[in-house]
Amino acid sequence: MNTELQPGAYGADVQSVSVPRPVGGPEALAQERAAAERSRTAFARLRAAAGEGAPLDGGTVTVPADASPRAFAEASLSANTIRAYQSDLRQFARWRAGFLDHEVSEPHELEQIRTAPVDPAEVAAFLAEKANALLPNGGQRYAPATISRYVAAIDWEHGRRGHTPPGSTPIVRDVLKGIRRTRSVPARRAKPMTLKALQTTLLKIDVADLQTGALGTRDQALLLFGFVGAFREFELTALTVADLRIVDGEGVYARVRRSKTDQDGAGRVKALKQGANPVTCAPCAFVRLYRLMAAQDTRGEAGLFAALAGAGLSVHVCADGLGPDRLPPSMPFFRAVSKWGLFRDTGISPTTVGKAVARRARAAGLGEEGWSGHSLRAGFVTEARNAGATDVEIMNQTHHTNAATLQIYDREYTPLVRNAVTRMRL
Repeated sequence: MNTELQPGAYGADVQSVSVPRPVGGPEALAQERAAAERSRTAFARLRAAAGEGAPLDGGTVTVPADASPRAFAEASLSANTIRAYQSDLRQFARWRAGFLDHEVSEPHELEQIRTAPVDPAEVAAFLAEKANALLPNGGQRYAPATISRYVAAIDWEHGRRGHTPPGSTPIVRDVLKGIRRTRSVPARRAKPMTLKALQTTLLKIDVADLQTGALGTRDQALLLFGFVGAFREFELTALTVADLRIVDGEGVYARVRRSKTDQDGAGRVKALKQGANPVTCAPCAFVRLYRLMAAQDTRGEAGLFAALAGAGLSVHVCADGLGPDRLPPSMPFFRAVSKWGLFRDTGISPTTVGKAVARRARAAGLGEEGWSGHSLRAGFVTEARNAGATDVEIMNQTHHTNAATLQIYDREYTPLVRNAVTRMRL
């Protein structure tokens, strides 16, 4: 079997595994589809076993029952943070081994390269070289934030091995401060998807087409949840069926089991209220997607196609209930969709959220640049500010822990809100 990865068709967000195309009619095509799905599922499981892809629980670190103190200490960080530190340490190891940015290094070439303990002067030299590196167009190759992250990774490696973190020494601290002062660049902010832009985008999604209806229904719910709930990307992708429930007269309650500001996993609930417009009603999107996935899981392709027939966004369905079919509580709610237009059992990654936002925004004629998964969260804060919401009201939905963070949104997305210039008669 040829297992070469190739992009999925019809805008599907998962990679495909090509298989030999059989000669024949519908029966042969069904065999090809089944073989491809089996291969893709097996490939996804292999990636998960190897630790690749996004963790389904938002970065939870697990330790065995007889874990050592060091294992518990490392569990203080999320799996995503540890992976990021390890990636940054590989960059430091490459530099110590003499590799240039454009040169390829093999894992065995870095095995003997020590990243701790290292003399602080050497760390300072590493930072300076990264700060001076340029792109072919003359721009900076590494932003100060990236270089600061390198220091955090090196400090982490030193600390866990019982050595003094270089970042605490005067030479590294001063070099890093100088880089921030002299190499600062404007941060690239995601374009906020405002309510009007969201409505335009959602209306362009076809949720009835037999080939693309499953993907369209999922993306419609994904974008609406992301906006109304002001979710971070990994919070969306970590949602399971058990995390969501409809509350009559209020909307959908979504339990976020772990987030950037809740690393201990205490959990918080976001309320996705009912909307007057069925296009922007989050409970309606929840019911549509739930019933569609349950129809496929219970009755196969025939059930999926029957559920897609006549589907639309013109009427409310949130009062219709979830129907007789039920999804397993532990199943990811936002599932990958195959190139055949069928739901897979695996959840999507945070990267898929950004790709879906950008793809749907382009299809709605909203331009090519600036769209990402954060556009939904930024759009929520922008609309809330324009509606006169207070910091506390916004933070109750975004789960920010510091009101100062919201000032970033004010400066970038709503500069006229709470600005004295609006009181002047110009």
